[in-house]
Amino acid sequence: MRIKRLDITGFKSFMERSVFTFDEGVTGIVGPNGCGKSNVVDAIRWVMGEQSAKNLRGRGMEDVIFNGSENKPPLSMAEVSLTFIVDDTDQLAPQYQGFSEVTVTRRLFRNGDSEYLINKTLCRLLDITELFLGTGVGTKAYSIIEQGRVGLIVSSKPEDRRHLLEEAAGVTKYKARRKAAERKMEATDANLLRVTDITNELEKRLDALSRQAKKAEKYKKLKARMRDIDLHAATHRQLELMAEKKMLQSRLENLGSEERESLDRVKELEETITRRRTELEAETAALQALAAEVHTLESSLQRDTQEMTYGKRDLEETRARVAAAQVELDGLLARKAEMSEAMAAREAELSGIAGSWKEDEVAMQVAQEELRRVSQLQTEVALRLEQERAGLVAVATRLANHESNLVNLARQRGDLGARRAKLQGELETLRAQEQTLENVRGDVAKRVEDTRHLAAELAERKGQEEDALTRTRAAFTENEIEVIALREELSDKRSRLSTLEDIQKNYDGFDRGVRAVMTRAGVQAREQGIFGLVADVINVTPRYERAVEAALGERLQHVIVESRDKGVELVDYLKGHAEGRGSFLPVPALDTLPAPLEPDFSQPGVLAHALREVTCEEALTPLVQLLLGDVVIVQDVATARAWTESGGPACTLVTVEGEVFRPDGTIVGGESEGAAVGALQKKREIAELATEVARVEERYNEILTRHYTLQKQMGHAEGVLKGLAKNQHAEELNLASQEKDLHKAGEDLARVRERVRALEVEEGQLTQSHQALEHEEEASRGEVAHGQADREGREERVKQLVSEQESLRLRAETANGELTGLRIKVAAGSERGESARKELDSLVSQRQDMETRITRLQATVVEGGARVEELARRTTDTEGGLSQRAEEHRLAAEGLEARRAAHTTASAEVREQDATFRELRGRVDELMQGLSQISLREREIALELEHLAAGIRERHQVELANELHKYHMLAALAPETEAELKDLRAQVEKMGEINLTAIDEHAELSKRYDFLTAQKKDLQSSIEQLKEAIQRIDATSRERFKQTFDVVNEKFQAIFPRLFGGGRASLILTNEGPGGEPGVEIVAQPPGKKLQSVNLLSGGEKALTAVGLIFGIFLIKPTPFCLLDEVDAPLDEGNVGRYNDMVKEMSKQSQFILITHNKRTMEVSNTLYGVTMEEPGISKLVSVRMREAGAANDDKVTAA
Repeated sequence: MRIKRLDITGFKSFMERSVFTFDEGVTGIVGPNGCGKSNVVDAIRWVMGEQSAKNLRGRGMEDVIFNGSENKPPLSMAEVSLTFIVDDTDQLAPQYQGFSEVTVTRRLFRNGDSEYLINKTLCRLLDITELFLGTGVGTKAYSIIEQGRVGLIVSSKPEDRRHLLEEAAGVTKYKARRKAAERKMEATDANLLRVTDITNELEKRLDALSRQAKKAEKYKKLKARMRDIDLHAATHRQLELMAEKKMLQSRLENLGSEERESLDRVKELEETITRRRTELEAETAALQALAAEVHTLESSLQRDTQEMTYGKRDLEETRARVAAAQVELDGLLARKAEMSEAMAAREAELSGIAGSWKEDEVAMQVAQEELRRVSQLQTEVALRLEQERAGLVAVATRLANHESNLVNLARQRGDLGARRAKLQGELETLRAQEQTLENVRGDVAKRVEDTRHLAAELAERKGQEEDALTRTRAAFTENEIEVIALREELSDKRSRLSTLEDIQKNYDGFDRGVRAVMTRAGVQAREQGIFGLVADVINVTPRYERAVEAALGERLQHVIVESRDKGVELVDYLKGHAEGRGSFLPVPALDTLPAPLEPDFSQPGVLAHALREVTCEEALTPLVQLLLGDVVIVQDVATARAWTESGGPACTLVTVEGEVFRPDGTIVGGESEGAAVGALQKKREIAELATEVARVEERYNEILTRHYTLQKQMGHAEGVLKGLAKNQHAEELNLASQEKDLHKAGEDLARVRERVRALEVEEGQLTQSHQALEHEEEASRGEVAHGQADREGREERVKQLVSEQESLRLRAETANGELTGLRIKVAAGSERGESARKELDSLVSQRQDMETRITRLQATVVEGGARVEELARRTTDTEGGLSQRAEEHRLAAEGLEARRAAHTTASAEVREQDATFRELRGRVDELMQGLSQISLREREIALELEHLAAGIRERHQVELANELHKYHMLAALAPETEAELKDLRAQVEKMGEINLTAIDEHAELSKRYDFLTAQKKDLQSSIEQLKEAIQRIDATSRERFKQTFDVVNEKFQAIFPRLFGGGRASLILTNEGPGGEPGVEIVAQPPGKKLQSVNLLSGGEKALTAVGLIFGIFLIKPTPFCLLDEVDAPLDEGNVGRYNDMVKEMSKQSQFILITHNKRTMEVSNTLYGVTMEEPGISKLVSVRMREAGAANDDKVTAA
C-alpha cells in the first residue's frame, strides 16, 4: 500500500483545491518559510484521524478551516482526501481487501459538524483508525516524523519511546483490541450491576409475594378446620360443666351439716375462754408489780458492787503511779549533775577554736584583694584587645569592599557599553513591531464584535428554551407525583375489591351447607332453580343496612329457591353428602301474602318501613315482602318501647343500631359475630369499589398518557437545549479566544510602546551611569590605599596587648591558688566551732526539759498520796452497805419465782383453750367459704353453659344440645387442640385483607427472576472470558514486542556506524514504568567520544541518532510511506550526504515524502513540489519531475 494522491481543499492556507500526486521513490516538498509546506503534513495527519488541535498547531479544530486573507473571505468547510493504492500483500480489514484503491476523506464544517468517509461512504473515526492499525501508518506512528518529533524521539521518556517499537511490532492493534475489551468489560460490569439491582429488587418482591401467597393458602385451610374443632371442644366442655355441677350439689349438702355442728361447739368454748382470761389478767398485774420490786433491788445491788470494784482498782493504780514517779524523779536528779559538767567542757573548747579562726580569715581577705586587682587589670586588657581586633576586622572589611568595588566598576563599564549597542538594535525592531500590531488589533476587534452579537442571540434563545424546559419539568414532576399516587390508589382498591369478591365468591363465613349448595350451583344457579342468597339479591339504603341486617339475622344466608320441592331436593343433597345444614326459602306468590304494614310516621323516632328501603328484582318482590313486610325502622330503643307501650300494631321493630324487638316479646341486641354480619355492607362496598376502580383507571390512563407526552416533550426540549448550549459554548469559547487575542494584541502593542519608551529612557540613563562609574572608581582607589596603612598599625597594637594579657593570666592563677588554700582552712575552723556550739545548745535544751519534768514528777508524788488515802476510806464504807442489800434481794426473788410458776400454768391452760377455739373458728370459716365458692361456681357454670350455647349458636347457627350426640362418644380434645382453635381464630382475625391473586403473581415473578438470574450468570461468564482475552492479548503483545525489539536493536546497531561514519549505539530495556511495561533507552557513542546517553549529544547527533532508529524500524517493518518534515535541518553537509544515501536505499522498499530546505536532499527527490504564497495567506503548488528535467536539460514546470 502506498499513497497515490492527496487532495486538499480549504485546509489552513490551501484555499483552493490542491492535488499532490505521489509516485514511487522520493518526493520532495520545498518552499520558503511560512509558505505552508508543513500544512501538507498537518493535512495528512488530520485526514488519518488526528484529534488534537495542538498537534496541528492550532487552538481549536476550527483553526484548520481557511480563515480568509486580506482579499479572500473565510471558507465554511475544510476537506482532505488521501488515496492509497492497495496490493495483495497489504493486511487490511476483510471489507477493504477487494479494492485496488482506498480513499480516506475527512470534512469539517465551521458549525462544528464533521464527516469521515472511506471510498466516499460515511464511516466512523474508529473505522479509519482500525484501517491503519498494524500498518505502521497513523497519526502517532513512525511513518510521519517532523523536525520537532526527531528531538522528541531521543529526549522523551523511555516509556514514550516504546510506542515506536510497538507500532513496528504490530502491538497497537492488540492494544486497541485490549481497550475495546476493557470497554466491553466495563459495559458488561454495568449491565451486571443493573441486573443485580433488578434481581435484588425482585428477591424483595418475591419474598413479599411469597408471604402473601402463603397467607392466602393458609387462610383457605384455616377456615376448614375451625368449625369441627370448635363444636368438638364445646360439646365436651358442656359435658364437663354438667358433671361438675352435679358433684357440687352433693358437696353443698355435706358441708351444710358440718357447718351447723361446728358453730355450736365454737359458741360453748368462747364463753369458757372469756372467763379464764379475766382471772389471768388480774394475776398478771400482781406478778408484774412484784417483778418491778425485784428488779429495783437487783439494780441497786449491782451498782454498789460495781462501785466497790472500781474503787479498789483505782486505789491500786494510784499507788503504782506514785511509786513509778518517785523512781523517775531520783534518776533525773542524778543526770542533771552529770549534764552540768559536760556543758562546762564544751564552753572551754569553743573559746579556743574562735581565736584561731579569726587569724585565718584576715589572711584570706588579703589574698582576695590581690586577686581582685589582677582580675580588674585582665578585664581592661581584654577590652582594649577586643576593641583593636574589631577595628582590624572593620578595616579589613572596608578594604575588601573597596577592592571588590573596583573590580565591579570595571565590569559595569564594559557591560554598559555592550548594553547601549544592543538597545539601539532593539529599538529599531520594536518600532517595526508597533506598526504591525496596530493592524492586527483592528482585525481582531472586528471579529470580536461579530462573535459577541452571535453569542448574545444564542444566549437569548437558550434562555427561552430553558424557561420552557423548566415549565415542562415542573408539569412533569407534578404529573409523575399524581401518577404514583393514582397507581398506589388503584393497587389498593383493586386488592380490596379482589379480596371482597373472592370472599363473596367463596361464601367465606357462611354455613358449610350454604357454601356447598352455592358452590355446586356455580354460575348456572338460575337454570337450576336457585336465585341465590337473601344477602345477594337485595339492595338496601346504606343508612339502614345495619338495621335490615339485624332484622333479617340468619335469614340473610338463606338460599332462595323457585319452589318448595327444590328446597327439599337441596336438603336431601346436603344430608346425602354430609355437607352440613342449610335454610331454603321458596319464592311465594304475591296474592298469598298479607298486605304490608303501614306504620304511622307521625310518631317521633319512627324512621322508615324496611320494605320501602330495600330493592330487588321484580320476581323476588314477594319474598322481600314476606321477610320485611312487618319490619319498622325506629331511631332507638326508647322509640321502640314507646311504640309498644302506646299499643301500636304488632310488628318487628329494629333500631338503626341493630336492636330488634319482635312481636312475641323477644329482644335481640349486643355485638354480633357471624357470617351475616356486614354482608350487605360488603356487597355495597364491592359495587362502590368496582365503580371507583373504573373511575381511577380512567383517570390513571389519562394522567399516564399526559405523563408520556410530557416526557417526550421534555426529551425534545433537552435535546434542543443541549444543541443550543453546545453552540453557545462554542461561540463563548470562540469569543473568549478572540477577546483573549484582542486583549493580547492590545497588551502586546502597549508592551511594545512601553518598551520603546523604557529603552529610550534607559539609553540616556546608561550614558549618565558610565560617567558616574568613572568618578566612583577613582574614589575607591584612594580608599584602598588609606585602608592598607590603617590595617598595619592595628595589627602591631594587637600583638602587644596579647603579650600583656598572658602575663596577667599567670599572676591571677598564683593568687587564686593561695586564696583557695586559705578558704579551705577557714571553712574547716568554722565547721569545728559550729559543731561544738550545736553540742552545747543541745545540752542546754536537754537540761531545761529535765528540770520541767522534775517539777511535774514532784507534784505527781504529793497529789498521789492524798488520792490513796481518800480511796481507802470510800472502799471501807461501801463494803458495809453491800451485805444488807444482798439479803433483801434474795428474799424478793424467791417470792417472784413462786408467783411466776403459778401464772405460767394458768396461761398454758388459756392458750390451749384459745388454740382449740381458733381451730374450730377456722374450720367454720373454711366451711362457709367452701359453701360460698360452691354457690358461686354453680352460678358460673350456669352462665358458662349459657354463653357456650350462645357462642356456638352465633358462630355456627346450631344448638349445642343438638350436637352432643355427634361428639359425646369421641375422646376429649387435647389441651393443645383447644389452643389450636384459639390460635386459628386469632390468625384469621390478624390476617386482615387477603391478596388471593398473590399466588399467580408469585409464579409469574419467579419466572422472570429465573430468567434474570440466568442472564446474570451469562454476564459473569462473559466478564471472565473478556479477562482471559485480555490476558492472551497481553501475552501476545509482550512476545511480539520482545521479538521486534531484538531485531530493531540489531538493525540500529548496524545503521548507526553508517550514519556517523563509525561509533556504536544500542537499545536497552529499562525497568517497568508507571504503566507496568519497560521503556526503551538509547545509548550512543559517536566516533571519538565515550559511550553516553543520547540526552548529552549535540542537536545534529540527536537528529542523526533518531533517524538511525527510524531507519532501523523501517528495515524490519517498512511502512507504505514515510513523511520526513525538515528532519535534515540540524545536519551538516557530511551527515546530510549519509542521510540521503540511506533515504535512497530505503526508498526501494517504501515511498518517501521529504519536506526540506537542503539542496542536496532536493537532488535525491524523483519529484519535487514547490509551495509558494504569491498572494499573502494563500498557498499554491507547482511541481517538477526531476528525472524529466535532467534528461531534457529543461525545467519543466506545470501548474498542479
